[in-house]
Order: sequence, then C-alpha cells, then structure tokens
Amino acid sequence: MTTDEQQHASGLRDWARGSTTLVAATELLIRSGFAQEWRPWVHYDEDRQRPWIDFDEIPDLIGGKSGGEHRLLMIAASLGGTVPIVLGDKVAGLDRVRTELVSIALIHAAGFTETTSDFVFEDDKPHRVDVPPLASWPEVSVE
Repeated sequence: MTTDEQQHASGLRDWARGSTTLVAATELLIRSGFAQEWRPWVHYDEDRQRPWIDFDEIPDLIGGKSGGEHRLLMIAASLGGTVPIVLGDKVAGLDRVRTELVSIALIHAAGFTETTSDFVFEDDKPHRVDVPPLASWPEVSVE
C-alpha cells in the first residue's frame, strides 16, 4: 500500500471508530480492496479532508462484479448500513479468502477481536479470567 493509500485507509478507520459494525464493514472493504478513494461509495466531506463510506449506495453500484465480490460487498453493505440481506445466500459460494474476511468482520462486529474478561466458576466462586480474541484481521490486506 502506498503512503496515500495508507492515509486514506487510516481516515476511513478514524471515521468508522466508535461503532463495531461500522468498523467491521469498513475494514472488510479496506482489506478486500473495495475502499479505494475512487470507488463510487467512498465520499469525502466538503473540504475533502475526511473520507466516509455510504454503505447504502453499494447495492446500486456493484453491477459487473463477480459473484464472490458481489456477495462480499452486500455483506459489507448490510454490516455498515441498512441493507437487508439473507446471510446464508451471501455466504454460500464465497471463496476461502473472502470467507475468512467476512468471518472476521462478523466476529469484529460482535466485539470479539480484543482480549476480554469473563467470569468462570471454580469451587462455586467466580473468578475473572482473560479470554483471547476469537480472531484477528490478517496482517496483510487481501487484494
């Protein structure tokens, strides 16, 4: 990724921060190669300083994409916007790479990509334990 692309991705991550579903959907698009500034669903504020994604626009703008690309984009649109999907229809047919990204996005949306604490009972007494994340985003973006 070039410096400009890294800055763009960083701006999108900053914009999405605060909502696990928005972060998950944004990261899914970044890591799958669908968040570049020239994508029709990527917009900028009036000063062209801050990028943002209109997830609700995606379904109308993805003609000509492969089946796997279409499925991934619709899942991202549902996670980040108000687009209703039948998840089973979208997951069936994803390749291994896209399945990994979608799976991690769903785990992230549920809030399980960080180490958390939980209680376990030993001898009928609760004890706090650290619980590892269910998954982490791959180190390298898949494009």
